[in-house]
Amino acid sequence: MRKKRIRSAIPIYGAAALWLLAGLILPGRLLRLSGLLLTAVASALAYAALSKLFPGREVEVREAANSGDRDVDALIEDGRGKLDGLRAANAAISDADISQKLSRMTKAGEEILKVLEKDTSQAQAVHRFLNYYLPTADKLMSAYRMMGEASNPGENIQHAMKSVENSLGMIADAFEKQLDNLYKDRTLDIETDIDVLETMMASDGLTGMGGVQTGEK
Repeated sequence: MRKKRIRSAIPIYGAAALWLLAGLILPGRLLRLSGLLLTAVASALAYAALSKLFPGREVEVREAANSGDRDVDALIEDGRGKLDGLRAANAAISDADISQKLSRMTKAGEEILKVLEKDTSQAQAVHRFLNYYLPTADKLMSAYRMMGEASNPGENIQHAMKSVENSLGMIADAFEKQLDNLYKDRTLDIETDIDVLETMMASDGLTGMGGVQTGEK
């Protein structure tokens, strides 16, 4: 995500309105060079003042996936769309417990996609997550929102909504477990490197009760 400032259109409209007023009230002045210059200066000052009063707003812009693999990029973009669906559901739901579980899902999901973008070899490891778990979670929450809009929910709707609510904790756990699994090989490599390092340092007499020896007596 990167931040982008969107400028307000109000300063432009204000400056344009000043020219319009000048043309309506003092049309003869605009036919003179002095009148044109005066109006231009006034318009510029109006634009500057309104720009300070209405500076616009900053929005977060998501850059397109760029893993180096077009197929993986397509998977990532599709996954982002599903996560956006979960965020929309979260924004529309006031229940704190449900919101917390949805936040866990979207946070873990985003991290999974980041790992995939950096390491495309993980595509197979997250295949089921991207093609079933995440789409199903999005589908369930879309249905949940639709049922929640019913003016007079009956027993079937209430039962279905309760089933979705009861499954959210399990789904959030699964998302986080999927993320943790992506780091399994990396953590094993780290542990192996440390074991080898300790063995080599011990064989060279560089470790002991006092820590690494400096060679000084």
